[in-house]
Amino acid sequence: MCSYLHRAPNGVYYFRMGIPADLRPFMAGKREIKRSLGLKDREAAKALIPDMTKTAHALLKQAERDKAASIPAPVIAPKPASQIERERRQWEYDQEQTDHAADANFTADMEAEALGPIIDALAEGIEPDASPAEIARAARRLIVDEREKAGLDRDALLASVVARYNKVARASGSENQAVEYPDHGRGIYLDTDILDGWAAERKPSPRGKDAYWRDAKLFNSMMGRKSVELITKADVMAYKRKLIADSARSQVNVRDRLAYLRTLLEWAAQEDIVPVNVARDVKIAVTERGEKRKDFSTDDLNALFAGPVHAKGERPKGGYGEAVYWMPLLALFMGARREEIGQLRVQDVRREAYIDDDDKRQEVWCIDITDTPDDDALPNQIKNEASNRLVPLHPKLIELGFIKYVNKLPDQTGRVFPGLKAVGIGKKLTDKVGQWFSRYKRDCGIEDNAKVFHSFRHTWKTHAVDAGIPERVCRQFQGHEGKDAADKYGAAPSMRVMVAAIASYRVPGLVIPKP
Repeated sequence: MCSYLHRAPNGVYYFRMGIPADLRPFMAGKREIKRSLGLKDREAAKALIPDMTKTAHALLKQAERDKAASIPAPVIAPKPASQIERERRQWEYDQEQTDHAADANFTADMEAEALGPIIDALAEGIEPDASPAEIARAARRLIVDEREKAGLDRDALLASVVARYNKVARASGSENQAVEYPDHGRGIYLDTDILDGWAAERKPSPRGKDAYWRDAKLFNSMMGRKSVELITKADVMAYKRKLIADSARSQVNVRDRLAYLRTLLEWAAQEDIVPVNVARDVKIAVTERGEKRKDFSTDDLNALFAGPVHAKGERPKGGYGEAVYWMPLLALFMGARREEIGQLRVQDVRREAYIDDDDKRQEVWCIDITDTPDDDALPNQIKNEASNRLVPLHPKLIELGFIKYVNKLPDQTGRVFPGLKAVGIGKKLTDKVGQWFSRYKRDCGIEDNAKVFHSFRHTWKTHAVDAGIPERVCRQFQGHEGKDAADKYGAAPSMRVMVAAIASYRVPGLVIPKP
């Protein structure tokens, strides 16, 4: 066990060493030395611990010298062993709750992302093509968002009026008549200091940060804006009751609001801004259940590819261009996420050399799914570190002409699907394509609401397993993280193994018209 190594909720490992109580006054009052190792691989992070330990001990030695030189030295009563043990147990409990909060936030983010296109459609006055349950949840979320926005606008207007009144009062020499908000606490607030600090460390997407900002503002609007160390558990419980009393909110919505608040307060507790996360135990049991995504059957796939887009060369009027033809095929044969496909750049489609089973040098066409930035004003977005991957193209895609299509694009420095435009807070390129696909699959006779574009990934996994592709290789193709510590050892599957695996993938009975 590496006692100084600790894993944060975002997967990054930290070096953490406690500072003796008598040295804390000489180290800015901190209780521990905490440094990010910038690594998500435990073994690699462990290798840095010896050097970090030396550095930390040097800092402690300097603090001891500062203590000896101080006149008089501060007198700090040592903590009793029982208190130290309580603090150790509290720290372990905090870490466990942080992990739970991270899981809840991930689930909440995924649901918010899934409802995003439906909310956008409702906001634009377009009837979304989704299940009644999804439309109802999205409508409630839209109502809540508009209500919160109205509240924020009201607060901004009030602040503007107060500022103008104060200015006039000062100009008239009546300072004592100015209306001022009372300054309570240390002036560290959820919607500014805590949010900015959390976002700087966790680096969420623009949509993610905006969601947390709106939740912080919502809490302030319901409970009053106060410095974070003055927020009590009673405040959080009252906030929960008000959320539940709002008929426009579902159980899932209330759960998400509490989870976002818990995350911000947990970060504040970890940074010693507050002594404890008062929202840690405030949760709601959710009995609502959403529809589980289903695979496409072979009949579904044949109906899709017999539709006007693939069989007749028709293209919708939305300006999506060839994306509507190639994106379903890439998702079915590569198992990639919708946005990963939509944001591909021409430079991401390239040949990669490898050594085959006969020790001969070969090359294979690949797609490079990455968040590596370039000169484009819109950087690529991926879900997590495991989503960065170079994977070989399925031979069927090459046979259908994908490489020829890419090579003929007028702008060889741009994106593979230039017709896609970023929309919404999260600047997603494929949200509109997702809405189009929901309508198109119904036109092709697929009425099941649990079958959506994301179902291509489920379908790929099913046929990959049927083809005997190992789980480790499946995860590499789909950009999934390992499930346990054993998955952290060893490099990713070799290109030789990946090429053989994708060549074995097939969908029995599938018929795709020639372009």
